[in-house]
Amino acid sequence: MTRSNLHIKLSNGKSIICVADSSSAPEQGYIVEQILLPLLSFNDSEQEMSLLSEHCTMDERRTNATYRYTINLITKEVKFFKEHFSYTKLNFRKGKDITKRYDIYLKSIKQQ
Repeated sequence: MTRSNLHIKLSNGKSIICVADSSSAPEQGYIVEQILLPLLSFNDSEQEMSLLSEHCTMDERRTNATYRYTINLITKEVKFFKEHFSYTKLNFRKGKDITKRYDIYLKSIKQQ
């Protein structure tokens, strides 16, 4: 199981943080096909929140998250990073930008 902390700006401009607790590497398909693509197709913050509440733990971040997604539903932009937590400083920091993995997966499903 791979966890991801999601930093999302909803279509109404509100920012939220939540955790996708399972199958959140893009190559596993679940997060892209069940969460990200539907989210990107909405232009309604109520629909966005409903979908996120169904698939994510709201208002939390996990120290053992492998990845971080930053999702802007106004600009329809998704970025994908390694996630790091410092147990000595008790803070999260965004690691290496690995958005290319997300982009490659998107291309692979569009070619099918």
